[in-house]
Amino acid sequence: MGHDIANPDAVSRSALFPKFEADALVAMIENEPVGADDLTDLLLVNLKAPDFVGHQYGPDSPEMRETLAEQDRQLARILEALEKKAGANRVVVVITADHGMPPEPQAPRKRYFNKDIVELVHKKFDPDRAALVTHFDARNNQLFVDKSRLRELGLKLSQIKEYVEAQPLIYAAYTEDEIKNASLP
Repeated sequence: MGHDIANPDAVSRSALFPKFEADALVAMIENEPVGADDLTDLLLVNLKAPDFVGHQYGPDSPEMRETLAEQDRQLARILEALEKKAGANRVVVVITADHGMPPEPQAPRKRYFNKDIVELVHKKFDPDRAALVTHFDARNNQLFVDKSRLRELGLKLSQIKEYVEAQPLIYAAYTEDEIKNASLP
């Protein structure tokens, strides 16, 4: 779809990833004793492409539509491999998801990505060096701030917190001290 897929992270956020996952899963089904005896086998699989693509491009994107279409094709391959190995009518499949995703916000609001938050903070507080935020951990939405750079700029964490909270679609931000104090009896 015109996106750079020169690295593994980029590939995982594309419609190419479902085939990669299905190739690995089908190879496992074909080479392991799945359905080989009368004992029930349990196979748990986490197909990640829709999650990765949804977080990258949004749930209503053309990328998501293509990924879901490819995921459907690959799921058919996986089910075919299971039935071939275990036998017809000897497979029960349960499909679930880890979470949903809201649609893209209406303009002028937008969904924020890791680099967007960091860029906003740097543009506001540290436009010359862009060294205030050292890392953004997207898994738990943590900004890591260089405290010596914070002091150099004459700032307090509370100023960054208030600025981040003022952004559309961000409802709360907490400083390290607020988290520590919340856990005290």
